[in-house]
Amino acid sequence: MSSAPHVERFKGAGWEECDEFISAIRARALWEGKQRDAAWKADFAAPLFSRKALAWHSRLPEDVREDWSKLEIALLEQWAPEDDDELQIMPTPAAASSLDRNDKAQTPLQGVLKVVLDRSTTEYYLRFTSNYCDLTTNASMAVRVRCNSLSSATLLERMDHSCHSWLAVHWYLPTPNIGNGSIDYAHIACVHSNTLKSSWSWRGPLQLLTCNILENGEVTPVWKKNDSSEIPLFVFVEGSTLYLVADPVVYGQNYGGETQAKLFIEPID
Repeated sequence: MSSAPHVERFKGAGWEECDEFISAIRARALWEGKQRDAAWKADFAAPLFSRKALAWHSRLPEDVREDWSKLEIALLEQWAPEDDDELQIMPTPAAASSLDRNDKAQTPLQGVLKVVLDRSTTEYYLRFTSNYCDLTTNASMAVRVRCNSLSSATLLERMDHSCHSWLAVHWYLPTPNIGNGSIDYAHIACVHSNTLKSSWSWRGPLQLLTCNILENGEVTPVWKKNDSSEIPLFVFVEGSTLYLVADPVVYGQNYGGETQAKLFIEPID
C-alpha cells in the first residue's frame, strides 16, 4: 500500500505556498477517503498552521476553522495570487464580442434564480458570496439577473451589483472532463465585464454562463464547445453549495449525498 501524501506546515509565506498547501490537503483527504468531509479536512489542517498563518488561523470564526469549504475560501482570499497570475476568462463562442450592457433584446426577462430540489418543498434561491453562488432561503438575498438573448445564446447579466458583471461557469479542476462519465464539477461565479476576470480565484476553465430557458421558466445551463456544439449542465446541491455537472448519472452515483435540482427564473418587476 502506498504511503499517505505528505503535507508540509503552512507558514503563510505567500500564494505559492498556499496553493501547495490546499492541494496537499485535498490529496491527503482523497487518500484517506475523506474528500467530501469538510470537517475532517479542517481538523487535519488545523495543527499544520504555523507562524504568521497560525496567528491568522487562530483569529478566524469558529465556523470557518471547523469547515474546510469555508476555510479554503478564507485561505484563497488571504493569500490571493498576483493579478498577472489570475485566470482570464475563456470567451463564450459567438457571444464574447457582445458584452455591451446596451446590447439586449427588446424587453428582456428579469428575475431571481430559484433552485428547486428533488423531493423538497423548501424554496431556495441563488445568492452570490465573495467567490461564487450558493443557496439561501431568503429571496431578498437572491441574485437578480437580466436575460440577454444573443444570436446563439442567452447570457445572464447581474443586476444587483455596482460593478457590471455576468454569471459564469467556473470549473474546479484545471482540465476537467466535460462530458459523459464525468465526476467533475463547476460553480457559478461572476465575471466583471471590464476586466473579464472571475470572482473565484481558481485555475479551472470558465465561460460566461450560457443557458436555454423553457416556457415554464426552467433554466438549463450549457457549456459551449463551439458555435454549433454545447453540453447541457445539471444542478446538484449539498447543504448550501451548488454544483454544475456534465453527467448527472455518473456524478450522482459517485456522490450519493448530494441532491439533484433544477434552476428556474422567477420574474420580478
